[in-house]
Amino acid sequence: MMELKLSKDEIIENYRDELTDAEIYAALAKVESDDKLRKELLKLSQYEVSHAEFWRFIANQAGIDVSGVRPSRFSVSFSVLIRRLLGLGFLVKLRESAEVEAIKRYGEMVRKKALSPYTDRLREILLDEVSHEEVFKEEESKFEAFIDNIRDAMYGMSDGLVEVLAAVAGLAPVVTNPMLITLAGLIVGTAGTLSMAVGAYMSTKAQRDIRETMLSKIDIELESLGMEDRTRRVKDALSKMGIDEKTASEIAPTLSTDVSISKKITEVSEVGLSEEALESPGRSALYTGIFYLVGALLVIAPFPLLGYVIGNVGSLYISIVLVALAQAISGLLTAISGSGRIAHTMAMNIALSLGAAAATYTIGTIAHQLLHIAIT
Repeated sequence: MMELKLSKDEIIENYRDELTDAEIYAALAKVESDDKLRKELLKLSQYEVSHAEFWRFIANQAGIDVSGVRPSRFSVSFSVLIRRLLGLGFLVKLRESAEVEAIKRYGEMVRKKALSPYTDRLREILLDEVSHEEVFKEEESKFEAFIDNIRDAMYGMSDGLVEVLAAVAGLAPVVTNPMLITLAGLIVGTAGTLSMAVGAYMSTKAQRDIRETMLSKIDIELESLGMEDRTRRVKDALSKMGIDEKTASEIAPTLSTDVSISKKITEVSEVGLSEEALESPGRSALYTGIFYLVGALLVIAPFPLLGYVIGNVGSLYISIVLVALAQAISGLLTAISGSGRIAHTMAMNIALSLGAAAATYTIGTIAHQLLHIAIT
């Protein structure tokens, strides 16, 4: 029986992860309409199958029975569902942390020679995983505009929900005519839409100009560098991505033979994205402005529709429920697109919206009670 520096649970978990990844890629290939991308996904699936076979072999050498280990069907089904609903780029973003974690884990095993007789094979698997990550980076770049659009839309809608809800909440105790609240909400919403759109355009334009300059500089440098200098640049980029220095030194020469791969790795490491992922200022302004207005209208809608039936305060309660639901969805999509903490982001969005509404409602109530202000 072979002596290993890995526990039984670690070996089984690595085997299950590779099986699951193989199933995910195969399932994604079945629903992919692009022939080139489908072939790529099938190729990745076969790579993962060979990785799983390696871990089965290691388990057998260690006397561990893995015959009952199965891939995670939930992960497979969930990945396919996300792919159908939100596209491959969004799925890539969702799986990003798991892919990076696999690279770090295998890199650490190579460094420690955890599978000493089979270190070379494990290093080959690590190279495969890095290459997979770069394939995904390229696909993520193609779909990054979609992810950015979602982010812009959610931020715009969130601002519209918060600002207009705060405005109408402050007016509800003071203004008795629902149509006046509706009009005030529309004025605030329209002004906010224009302000947000202009702000988004200017901010994105400035950011794009800076990143374009940085990416252009990286491309020119890597095209001009000799093999030795390019390898050193790629090694530094891999180290910044969390791969230990020894492993980065071992795999950098192989990756550096392809200038385009060298560019992708360096761009992502130093700038955080590749050239294809640069956001359009006009599109950012459009999505931010439109969804700000959508959020504003969602808040305002109960007042003209139900205000004369259930009163302004009743309409405000309905607006609050709608805002909470919308902010939960906004938080979910924002967290996923930004690889953030989902539950925390959702809760924070809801709390901030309702907190702003509570504050302005309190101010309006105090003004009504103490100053006897009422607008009919």
